[in-house]
Amino acid sequence: MRLHNPQTQLLWSMLIGLLLPYGAMAQITFKESAMDKNVHHRILHGAIGAGVSVYDFNQDGLDDLTLASERGQLIGFYINTGTNFEEIPALVDNREEAKQILWADYDNDGDADLFVSAFLGQSYLYENQGDLVLVDVTQSSGLPLDRHAAYGANWGDYNRDGWLDLLCTYHNYNGEQTGSNSLFRNNADGTFTEVTDNAAMGNTDRVPFAAAFMDFNNDQWPDIYTANDKLTYNTLYENLGNGKFYDASQDTHCDARMNAMCVNAADINQDGWVDMYVTNTFVGGQLLQNSGPNPNVLDISFENRAPDLGIAYENGNGWGSTFFDADNDGDLDLYMCGNSSNPSVKGVHFYENIDKQHFEIITQGFEVDTFNSFSNAIGDFDMDGMLDIIVQNNQPTHFHLWDNLTENDNHWVKIKLEGIVSNRDGIGTRIETYAKELYQSDFTYCGFGFLGQNTDKKHIGLGQHEMLDSLIITWPSGHIDKFYNLTTNQLYQITEGESTNNEIFMAPDVTVVGRPTVTSVDVIPMAAIIQLMPNPVQNQLTIQTDFAIDNLTISTIDGQVIRQVYLEYAEQITLEVAHYQAGIYLIKIQDLEGRSRFEKWVKM
Repeated sequence: MRLHNPQTQLLWSMLIGLLLPYGAMAQITFKESAMDKNVHHRILHGAIGAGVSVYDFNQDGLDDLTLASERGQLIGFYINTGTNFEEIPALVDNREEAKQILWADYDNDGDADLFVSAFLGQSYLYENQGDLVLVDVTQSSGLPLDRHAAYGANWGDYNRDGWLDLLCTYHNYNGEQTGSNSLFRNNADGTFTEVTDNAAMGNTDRVPFAAAFMDFNNDQWPDIYTANDKLTYNTLYENLGNGKFYDASQDTHCDARMNAMCVNAADINQDGWVDMYVTNTFVGGQLLQNSGPNPNVLDISFENRAPDLGIAYENGNGWGSTFFDADNDGDLDLYMCGNSSNPSVKGVHFYENIDKQHFEIITQGFEVDTFNSFSNAIGDFDMDGMLDIIVQNNQPTHFHLWDNLTENDNHWVKIKLEGIVSNRDGIGTRIETYAKELYQSDFTYCGFGFLGQNTDKKHIGLGQHEMLDSLIITWPSGHIDKFYNLTTNQLYQITEGESTNNEIFMAPDVTVVGRPTVTSVDVIPMAAIIQLMPNPVQNQLTIQTDFAIDNLTISTIDGQVIRQVYLEYAEQITLEVAHYQAGIYLIKIQDLEGRSRFEKWVKM
């Protein structure tokens, strides 16, 4: 783990407890600062909406901007200098009407590549050959060269083979419902194969604007939810784990018929199950709250809670939306773009989460937020620990940059991932945090809301908690990394397998392609009992299990092996540890079937 404070400790345990609401009240304030920060981009013509990407494409640690342009104009590339933005010459000669703009490492070579979807034009994939030399590989990669009415796009590893796949949505509406999805499987050799029909998720006879990869049933297989326009039904595709999807829309009660514009997935009530927000026309957007598993059956259902929570936005057309913790109080607030022909209902699109039961509109700082706007994305542009917003407005207004000026003493952490067996960007990773009674869960995305790409640094507000008790990362490979007692107000750069001595334990139903060789061993189930007594310990450490132990390996927290013990058959063993230096240690316990599990113990 790389971080700004090298004294941060790592511990290994699971914190289980009652999950209670938590929040620290703070005055949220934003200031529109686009011109002050030298962001002067604007779009004068074209169809509704344009892509906004917040991504550190020059890899200097600061969130940069990539902003879509109208047909005939070049995409805007703005490098973050730390105090403002500097526009650089366009990195690609793309003059289509750009919609979704996504940076992602599709070839797992360590640098970010660029995909740009186009409305009534050709979408392009550019390979980064190093030092931001972007080469058009659309044709050689096998992606389509014909012109589409493309809008949204997403990267996600739907088959969990360690390579990012591409999902595109086509809004082909001219009086008839002729839209569709297209899913392109990454072949791990620089090429893609369209698998839409084989995967059974073409979404035909509907008019999709946007979609999102998300795991609605917590089975670690990324599902897909598609927001469909023109009063067609939204679609939830359940990933069956065999390369195919099942239309679970009706089963889960999330087949809303609406003029849907975007999908914004997040665990709003922090119960460990992802919810979804879908914007709509003036009849109101929907917050589809996940019921979690039914106590009697395994079915999951969704219920619209937007009116109850106060975020239906019934006065205009809702477009892009993003949940994020604007004041670092430990709950998710909401920014939404919207448009209306009625001047009295324009603007003020920010909602503060008060108690996870309702939201309130925040007006301070947003007095000039009176424009028709469509897409947005978030990032911490000035690295002050407060998330800012970039917003695309309708012509002739320039893009807005909302600088978060909120001042409080709440704490936070940022997480940046690097996959080893999983895809390099760690997209599709589940992140869970515990800070005393405050539990939060999240999921990493690439392509979000309506034509947005948020920063790849996951930002988690922790309120008044000065320590993050535990951080649990479940990678797409199935491997789980756990870190404990982390100092707050830090950026942690975490590599897959870092907490397990670089040994990666893949899920048995996952097969990676062309990624580094790992020990694909089974993990001892969490239901199996392993007790370390006492812990912390001074002289003698007793390990007791409800299964036969084959061998034990004791190592330091940084992976140095200091003792191995081989047993023919035992469910209990006592080790002399009085001569060990005080500190944190790991013990790897392996059973007779070759399965293993790591536990943490502390020598006093």
